[in-house]
Amino acid sequence: MATHKEQIDLPNDEDELEDVHDSLAEQVTEYFRQAKSHRSSLLVQGKTVDDWFRRLDDAYHKIHDPEELISRPNMRSYFGLTQIKVNAVGSYMRSKYANPANPPFNISPTPIVELPENKQEQGLERVKGQLLSKLIEVGIPPEAIMGEDGFLLPEVARFIEQQSKEAKELLRQEELHIATDATAKMVKLIKDQLVEGHFTQVLSEALFDIALFPVMVVGYDNEAVVDYQWNKNKFEKVTVIRPTFRRINPVNAFFAPDSTNAQDGSYFIELTKRTKSQLSSFIGKEELGYHDDVLKAIIENGDANWLGLDVEDKGVLDYFLVEDEIHTLRCQMLIQGQDLIDYGVKLKDSECHDFFNADIEVCDNRVIRCQIVAHPKGERTYFSASYKRIAGEPYGISVGMMIYDRQQSINRTQYSMLLNAFYAAGPMLEIDADKFNDPSKITFEPYVRIFSNPSRENNGRGITQHNIQLTFPQLFNFMTNEIRLADDECGLPSFLNGNAGLQGAGQTLGGLAMMTDNAVLGLEDCAFNIDEYFIRPAITLIYAHNLLGDDDSVKADAEIIPTGLLGLKAELEKAKELAGLVPQASQFVQQGLVPQQLVTDMVRDYLKSAGIDTDRYMPSRGVQSDLNNAQLASQTSGLDGRSLRIM
Repeated sequence: MATHKEQIDLPNDEDELEDVHDSLAEQVTEYFRQAKSHRSSLLVQGKTVDDWFRRLDDAYHKIHDPEELISRPNMRSYFGLTQIKVNAVGSYMRSKYANPANPPFNISPTPIVELPENKQEQGLERVKGQLLSKLIEVGIPPEAIMGEDGFLLPEVARFIEQQSKEAKELLRQEELHIATDATAKMVKLIKDQLVEGHFTQVLSEALFDIALFPVMVVGYDNEAVVDYQWNKNKFEKVTVIRPTFRRINPVNAFFAPDSTNAQDGSYFIELTKRTKSQLSSFIGKEELGYHDDVLKAIIENGDANWLGLDVEDKGVLDYFLVEDEIHTLRCQMLIQGQDLIDYGVKLKDSECHDFFNADIEVCDNRVIRCQIVAHPKGERTYFSASYKRIAGEPYGISVGMMIYDRQQSINRTQYSMLLNAFYAAGPMLEIDADKFNDPSKITFEPYVRIFSNPSRENNGRGITQHNIQLTFPQLFNFMTNEIRLADDECGLPSFLNGNAGLQGAGQTLGGLAMMTDNAVLGLEDCAFNIDEYFIRPAITLIYAHNLLGDDDSVKADAEIIPTGLLGLKAELEKAKELAGLVPQASQFVQQGLVPQQLVTDMVRDYLKSAGIDTDRYMPSRGVQSDLNNAQLASQTSGLDGRSLRIM
């Protein structure tokens, strides 16, 4: 937010200010209802986005759809294919992104760097020093360069100055060295800020969202948090303002109808909840843009259900409130400078007609906070991405959505299998009630005789046994084929989630490499979306904040390079190389050139890169060595070996 001496005074009339607040709150509330209506009618793969949220959440937690239970009463079993695939994608992507020691980004100086003026002078001085060293190296006597006062002779100084300016390439190299040092310090600083901002934890949760739901959303805020700091040899509790990343439940994210992601469109709205204690903690936080009078009024008389949301609507999973909570709408959109000034935002008179991305929070039909977004470039501080992106839409297609219909088919098949197994487990008896005095007492037990009623005409059997045809094997084969079709639909073969039952091409290392390459294609698409729509803009935000700071040592012209996709490809290339080397190494083993353990380690590394739990099937070399040593010690010592058992 810009601060200038030239400001416009706030309205003195409290009623006038109240009208402005209510007007903006009404606009944000109307936008929320518009976005909510749009989401409830927007179709993706034949279902609305709201419907997808409900169905996918149920599918992950193995809850049958109500319409499924109507036609299949007492259906309880649920094969968790959705859960398996979502967990596999989440785990695989976390291994590439959620690394606190090595976050998925890098910062590289631009080819022609632009340094601050003081650093340009620093580079020029370095070039001058190199030219002076050259003059001394060629044998020019010092008295021809330096005067009696110890300074360069005027003609020498002019020559070096002229040559330094002409040596542009040398100057660019020096500037590049300076920029490289600055970007290295910037990377270190940002890594420290990411740790404090809970980046890794938030990203881990968001990767679950991107695998299951149509979209993942992450926010970046200046939050008032309680922390402990040393103050005069005392560890005191203080409230500090700290930049923090937040995972936002996709159900609570509402995009404008013209949005393609959280960064564009007319507005972005987050539905959230505040407790009254939280609202109370914002009182006096003018730096965060909160209005004390409005906060106090809401704490005393706020209506928790002011939005009138239907809490029975399970299509929106996070609307429910507990005691002392109240809904708030957090909106970011463009607002004209004059409207912001009426809200208390300090701007210059010349900025009245400019538009700024504003951060607005509405509660109980009143604006409780209004400020310019905390982004040096004026962009939004919300980010969104999808597993598979749909052009022009903020909502994409997740792994859970790809296999949802196949999940339903598998559940129905499994239900039929269990029914068939139940009915075919024993004989079904048909009893002619007319042939027995008390048919209710008729039971079928071994070595028991049952007599028909002798007073009736004996024109047929009193008990008829029916054998139910066993269709379990055929249904099981059908279900297995459905699971394989689900693998094809989502592009994630079973071996990625720990199923080592490989067949066909998967029985050879080269075939497995080809299958892995094809499987990772879908994950590469997901990694690209995360890099471009989250990592790059999020790191750019922090980078821009640091450029406005007081530390000049980190300032240089540079570009943000997200490395999640690069790391994924690098690991895939390594796996390909291993797949090609193993057959050759096997031949070397037969020739006695390399030990067998080398090939075993290479195969283990390759399978591990493919996502297979090698520790379960192939113990590491270190463990095997320990076992061999323990066995040898047991044989050579006088003990019986019980004290050497490895637990």
